[in-house]
Amino acid sequence: MVPTRRPRHKRLLAAAVPALYGAAVALSLAVASPALAQPFDGQRDAQPESATLAVVGGLLIDGHEGPPLPGGIVLVDGDRIVAAGSRETLAVPDGAEILDATGMTIMPGLIDVHVHLDILGHSDYQHWHGSHRPNYAAIMEVSARQLLLNGVTTAVDLAGNPDALVATRERVESGAIPGPRIVASMGWITHWTDDQVQRHHRRTHTINVRTVEEARTAARTAIAQGAGILKVHTGLTQAQLQAISTEAERSGLRVTGHVGDRDDLLMRIRSGQDGIEHLYLSAGDSPTIHPDIIQGLVDQQTWVVPTMIQTMVQGLSAEWPDRRDNRRARVLTPPDLWADIRRSIENPRRFGYFGGGLRASRFQAMGARLRQLRDAGVRLLVGTDAGTPLNFHTDATWQEMDLMVGFGFPPMEVLVTATRRNAEYLGLGDELGSLTPGKLADIIVVDGNPLLSMRDLRNVVAVVKDGRVYKRPDAEER
Repeated sequence: MVPTRRPRHKRLLAAAVPALYGAAVALSLAVASPALAQPFDGQRDAQPESATLAVVGGLLIDGHEGPPLPGGIVLVDGDRIVAAGSRETLAVPDGAEILDATGMTIMPGLIDVHVHLDILGHSDYQHWHGSHRPNYAAIMEVSARQLLLNGVTTAVDLAGNPDALVATRERVESGAIPGPRIVASMGWITHWTDDQVQRHHRRTHTINVRTVEEARTAARTAIAQGAGILKVHTGLTQAQLQAISTEAERSGLRVTGHVGDRDDLLMRIRSGQDGIEHLYLSAGDSPTIHPDIIQGLVDQQTWVVPTMIQTMVQGLSAEWPDRRDNRRARVLTPPDLWADIRRSIENPRRFGYFGGGLRASRFQAMGARLRQLRDAGVRLLVGTDAGTPLNFHTDATWQEMDLMVGFGFPPMEVLVTATRRNAEYLGLGDELGSLTPGKLADIIVVDGNPLLSMRDLRNVVAVVKDGRVYKRPDAEER
């Protein structure tokens, strides 16, 4: 699904280290408890005459930031939500399939705005892409299943092979394979030297430009291929970036991507780059971001996708080696692929990709920068870079959200960011992101309460996308 307009409303959006987990839970309880004690004061929906599906009995978190509703019920007719309320105010129409969520939590499907469907956590990009490039569509099918069965009903792929992405998206949309709704950039646009292009592990996904006209053509090509967002990388000039941004705006799309040093970042903000991927922001391990950068992000209403788990996951695995044998990823990966992945992650401490380990200074600086952005009113999103080394699609999204709570974000804010605000960023706010009558029925059931512990999102026991049930409580994953 491609956004049809360019929205102008731009607002904002862990406990990865064990020492922080106690504080994260305490903060979650402190924030969630008052809401849990309040009666539901949202709009009661009218009783529909018919429904094809009823999700019944769980704590209802509808995506609107109000207090959750105990004993919730969501009624679906076809692919749309027709009512959301409680069992006291709504009845299940005759003939509706019932999905029992008693004792659990009902909430909107998660949206991850930065994934890579062509990779599955392998640590050697040259080997992976060299060996599996002919099988990208098969790899993407595995990634799509992993994401959907773990609660991600919409995912943004930022750099995949266009042919494989189109084929995968068509198969998902037709119902041939399970997967999230896919918004794709159809590769990325950059301005590199010939040597950089030849050495880069994603060179088949790279549209390399030399002139402003080539940049404009590259944007048009990606849009013609079905891009729902455009991704830019390093090396682009201001004129090239402005040409790309102009083409994106004409099609109602956003431009996001990497940045270089401080001057490059400020140039990109001024030139119309809507999103900044990763929380580096030219800061290294510094706990502060330069005031000029903060002001530019606020003035231009630029979105930031921190992808914190992408920088933390290798260090976590070095401290917790058994994490390499992640069961959720293993059972949803073909054995031959898992054997290849497992060999590549045997020694996490050797990876240069993440800087060699979980340094306390890096972790503390990351949290400080994130809070600085939030306090200044910069709009933050939930994206993970899922698929990068040890950053499994099965776990990346909940881990990113857990990090945000650990760094001081109220749990409800994190949940709304990963649902409604991510949808608004993509221009899909009228269709997705909350359990609102008229919107597409993307619903998950969690065995637990993420307002009390974001880690309960590991336990997604039911998944509904477009009104179709893809996972039921107690169903075996395969």
